[in-house]
Amino acid sequence: MILLIDTREQAPLTFPVVKGVEVRVQMLPTGDYGAEHDGIDDSTIFERKSLSDCFKSFTGDGYEREKAKWQRAQALGLTYILAIEGTASEVLQGHTYWLKGELHESKKSGLTMVRQLLSIQRRYGIPVWFTSSRKEMAMLIQEFYLSFERIKEEKERGKPDGRH
Repeated sequence: MILLIDTREQAPLTFPVVKGVEVRVQMLPTGDYGAEHDGIDDSTIFERKSLSDCFKSFTGDGYEREKAKWQRAQALGLTYILAIEGTASEVLQGHTYWLKGELHESKKSGLTMVRQLLSIQRRYGIPVWFTSSRKEMAMLIQEFYLSFERIKEEKERGKPDGRH
């Protein structure tokens, strides 16, 4: 399996070293992470958002840019998963940032952000994953793609329902 990282990804995740998994950087049609199984692209892509990027991306004009990404994915027949580098509780706390030596607070409250993410999930069918760290996110993305490999092997061995 090849884990794919988009060339535009600003802060790529570091994936655990796993036998049989290669990591490659290449341009993806949308999203930050994808995978390839025996030369065939996986039908799921991930969009990673840090907490600060989450608040920036889903406020004002950023929302339309993000919506265009998942619409592009859906038009390509891809499942789009939004992965947040933070727990729902962390998002709920809101976002502060430094600008020109002064501490600012995001105009959007944490509760509003959580509600918006969950509304996106319900309205557009975009799964939202809240993760406790970049390390956890990398592990979950990699294991998600590896599950395809495990299921394929089980089917080849005559265990189509995945029970052992």
